Amino acid sequence: MRVVLDPGDVIAVIDVGSNSVRLLLVRELSAVAFEVIDEERFDARLGQGQRNGMLTEAAMERGLQAIRVAHEIAAAMEPAAIVVAGTEALRRAPNAQEFIDGVREQTGLTVRVLSTAEEGYASFLGAINSTGMRDGYMVDIGGGSLEVMRVADGVLAEGQSAPLGAIYSTERYLGGDPPTSKELRALRKAVREQIRVQPGPGTLIGIGGAVRNLARIERLKRKYPLRRLHGLVIPRVRLHSLAEQLAGATHDQRRRMPGVSTNRADILPAAAVVIDEVMAMTGAKSLMVAGQGLREGLVWQQIRGEGAVLPDVRAASVSGLQRANGVDELAAEPVVAVATRLFEATHAQHGLGAQWLDLLCVAARIAGIGMHVDYYNRDRHAEYLVHSGDLHGFSHREIVLLGATVRWAISGTPDLTPYNAILEPDDLRAVGVLTALLGTAAAVRRRKPSPVLHFAAEATAHGLDLRIGGAASVEAELVALGRQTRRLEAALRVPVKVSVTA
Repeated sequence: MRVVLDPGDVIAVIDVGSNSVRLLLVRELSAVAFEVIDEERFDARLGQGQRNGMLTEAAMERGLQAIRVAHEIAAAMEPAAIVVAGTEALRRAPNAQEFIDGVREQTGLTVRVLSTAEEGYASFLGAINSTGMRDGYMVDIGGGSLEVMRVADGVLAEGQSAPLGAIYSTERYLGGDPPTSKELRALRKAVREQIRVQPGPGTLIGIGGAVRNLARIERLKRKYPLRRLHGLVIPRVRLHSLAEQLAGATHDQRRRMPGVSTNRADILPAAAVVIDEVMAMTGAKSLMVAGQGLREGLVWQQIRGEGAVLPDVRAASVSGLQRANGVDELAAEPVVAVATRLFEATHAQHGLGAQWLDLLCVAARIAGIGMHVDYYNRDRHAEYLVHSGDLHGFSHREIVLLGATVRWAISGTPDLTPYNAILEPDDLRAVGVLTALLGTAAAVRRRKPSPVLHFAAEATAHGLDLRIGGAASVEAELVALGRQTRRLEAALRVPVKVSVTA
């Protein structure tokens, strides 16, 4: 049952999966944003050894212990709602009610066993509200089931489910250590027989712990400059190579591979092979990793009810990052307005397109997120929070550009050298322009509340004219503008003149 929530309320989700029991604790920030305040993971392996679908006594005891501990952690936060959701292991188990009764007796919690359609939709919500995907396929592989969802124009158009999760695929098809060629062919055949997709040009998004583990391995292999897994793109050729490498190694060899989670070393090859086969079937050239899925989707259903799909993922995540870091959303808008006016007035000089204006406006809104950590190093903290925070719907390249813009908005020369592998040739020049424009806009709105009642920017034959005026003295703003003038002149390569109007 959905509880009526208010901003600040805590929501707990306990995901009772075939491989693990996972706890997620979040605080609602608004109708379009929440922040994670705690999480925990337990390797319960509820679906291990399910002969004829029956849960074993050992598996049930592991599951019960995990839920007891998760409940203790959640209860300490006094959540307004606790959602406990079971998936494939409980769906297929004839003795699932025995486990559900045990949970109720020991914790007072009610486990809701999701249908395949409900599980798929919740995973879809978690992924689409953190990526803004419009068209393509989503693949969510857990311990017990594989969910493949087709997305059309931002709507879940079709969902399929098959018992091809990492645990079940390993136990049923991959008996060897390492698996034999015959076993691997049998698993790939099972994927083709149980899942039907239409190849197309859309995106393929991967959801779940196994996908994130594959991304972690790939990140280490490529010496990727960002630690961020959400939004990481793995080319098909590299995913295929990784699947072959994992399947060709013994369990002990896999455990020693950099990035391989010890608790997934035995089941990761099956997950990689299944994902690789789905990629081949969809014709996807790459896999984009989604850091959010089922649990976050269940949170969105609690916060937003029927209208759980966010209308604008990027705007919602920017608002959430502002609120989570103590930024006054309304107070940032005057800086956005001045930055926009500067960008448009100087378009002939910088020649940047609309996507750069969008990044400039986002940077203006989140520039203050590092302030509550440390005033004197607020620029560096802001960059770190951009890289690691919940900014969704942005590519990794855009994340780097935003981080650089907020870091060097007030002073200094942008340095993007560590991120060259994911940037484009003109990005350094463009970031230099954005930082100069944002620094100038912040100087115009130096004080809050601002005495500036009039600001104009006009490109002339002689350069750029900035005019500023207010009902009271604007000397503080003129001093701040004086510090930014040289940066603006260097970025635009034109003289800049500042004058005061009545």
